Amino acid sequence: MAKYLYKLVTRENKILQGALVSSSQGAAAKTLAVDGATLLWIRDDGSAWWKKDLALPSFGFSKPEQINFFRNLSTMLGAGLSIAEALRVLQEQIKGTGIKKSLGDIISDIENGKKLSDGMRKHPSYFSEFLYETVGVGEVTGKLTDVLERISVELEHDYEITRRVRGAMAYPIVVVVVMFIVIVMLTAFILPKIADLFSELKAELPLPTRILLGTSAFVERHPFIIGGAMLALAGAAYALWRKKETRYYIHYAILKMPIFGELAREFNLARFFRALEALFVSGVSLVRSVDIAKKILKNDVYRSALEGAHPILIHGAPLTEALHLHPFLFPLQTRRIVEVGERTGKLEDVFSRISAYYERALKHKTQMLASLIEPLLILMIGFVVGGLALSVFLPIYQLSSAF
Repeated sequence: MAKYLYKLVTRENKILQGALVSSSQGAAAKTLAVDGATLLWIRDDGSAWWKKDLALPSFGFSKPEQINFFRNLSTMLGAGLSIAEALRVLQEQIKGTGIKKSLGDIISDIENGKKLSDGMRKHPSYFSEFLYETVGVGEVTGKLTDVLERISVELEHDYEITRRVRGAMAYPIVVVVVMFIVIVMLTAFILPKIADLFSELKAELPLPTRILLGTSAFVERHPFIIGGAMLALAGAAYALWRKKETRYYIHYAILKMPIFGELAREFNLARFFRALEALFVSGVSLVRSVDIAKKILKNDVYRSALEGAHPILIHGAPLTEALHLHPFLFPLQTRRIVEVGERTGKLEDVFSRISAYYERALKHKTQMLASLIEPLLILMIGFVVGGLALSVFLPIYQLSSAF
């Protein structure tokens, strides 16, 4: 049995909180969710000794936290709580120090007569333009609860495709980094001892061994020069990345890559049309929806192309006309589907279909990429390990053959 803390809203819209002893969190939740009560949150009280003093201060507002924030806010507003009351409940649950303070400021603004979207607008580090603009539409139309639920759904979709792409990229990066560390350790600590052995034997070493031992000797003699050079390269790369012009060309080069370029295009198209659907369905104009949706994209090539769409759309031209200017970024089938949606007046359905299509394509591509990369990585590791082994054992074999 364990002790659980909880907070709930009764059918009479009264907030109750307390503690309950139960065999599990699920059993405690079932016990509390009776007579029409809405459970706001339930958690372990953390009284066990192994759970104490383990929490570290957090300053961020992660995507899963955002998803839960907007979903729970929608639930509590639907249960009859005021916005300020609901935000206070959420403020208690969130661990991030920075977002807690921001929510406190937003609550103060709301109690002083301002809207939720106005308070969110003051904290762009935690609430993007997409979020506070969509919330603002919900406030104007009187459908804030529905809009908040839609935001949580869209954030969940976005988090899922981002997590899938990052997961596909993380595996090879981790393997390469570990392999690099192993090579550095061998070069710096193991090979110098082998070099001493060979020098004592005064044997004629083959070329691969001489190259390997020469590299090891250079690393051993000049570790600070090598470390400084690596730091300088990292600093130069970061400085180039910070420059907008350089970053644009890097992003363009990524889009042109054989496999990863197609993955990057589908990722950006899925995010763009998913955000466009959420904004357009919420009542934001098409011009404003495109302006906001482009800001959630990370690729500067797509952002630049969509910035050029604003003057076209503002003069009443269809979205298809703006997309036709960039056939590389927006494939023909996508432009045709958008054109059909504009003719039939069902743009929101079209945006939903396009985003769902690219999300399915991303899922398939990331699975295929994982299956392709694994054997390639095994071959690369085998080549490196085999080269090291050959360089070390070839002179030993030659010496044994001489005797």
